[in-house]
Amino acid sequence: MSAAGLGRGLPAHRGLGDVGPLLAVLAGAALALLGPRLFGDPQSADPDAWRLTAYFGALWICALAVPRLRPTAPLAYAFTTLALPYSIWIMLLGWSASLPGVLGGADSLGRTAAAGVAELLVVLVMAAAYRWRCPAPAPDLRLLRLPDLRVVLAAGLGSVVFLAAAFLLPAPLLGREGVPLLALAPPNVFAYLVANAANAAAQEVQFRGVLMAELERAHPAVVAIALQAVVFGVAHVAVQYAGPSAAFIPIVTGLGLVWGWLTRWTDSLWPAIVIHIVADLFITVAILGGLYGL
Repeated sequence: MSAAGLGRGLPAHRGLGDVGPLLAVLAGAALALLGPRLFGDPQSADPDAWRLTAYFGALWICALAVPRLRPTAPLAYAFTTLALPYSIWIMLLGWSASLPGVLGGADSLGRTAAAGVAELLVVLVMAAAYRWRCPAPAPDLRLLRLPDLRVVLAAGLGSVVFLAAAFLLPAPLLGREGVPLLALAPPNVFAYLVANAANAAAQEVQFRGVLMAELERAHPAVVAIALQAVVFGVAHVAVQYAGPSAAFIPIVTGLGLVWGWLTRWTDSLWPAIVIHIVADLFITVAILGGLYGL
């Protein structure tokens, strides 16, 4: 792929690009997330995800309504695409109502699978709306192109390399200790596969799809890849993994860098989706025990 092909549809950039809107959005998100904790019990059950969703959604609506803020509307929407589906996933996961024989009770593996599918569907709808309604230059989500040989090889070899590297790392570096493979009883296997695959695919569409595409509209490719990786790492701080070890966050950020570069190099989101699914399926079983109440 030529250099011109890598930059197709994107404006020319100098330096870091316009970082002002991004810094303003992130500063507001930090206040929305941390501000209430300054005046309350930091150990209390606090709807962090919904508060962030409300902040990004309100910012997006305000940007649409105020002409001077309108250029920031796509960025605010991109962050809403990160927060809203995750909030819905959390809500469905802990939904107290039970459907006997179908999904099980709150926090069950069946409920987790259903919540993951719902999250992925919301992400896809929001990503489609972003793609078709975003002003020029049109963002490139790299999701609909037919895979070529390079995409297939990148997905396959990348998965093998990832697993080889991951199993060489000490388990404590990844924040959890291992669990026996027998923890997955046969009736749970399908739900386990669906839960992990849907969640991994949703995250790739969110971070390497919508967010990176939006960052590429205002920043050079290297900067866009780095920024989405940092956001990806920060998003995992005590949100999904209930307080991982400090080393886990740099690892996740590093994965965001690699997957962002791979998405850009192959001009496709599919290698990152496949590797992320493989990561969630196998590393969860081998190293990250207890994520789904097993």
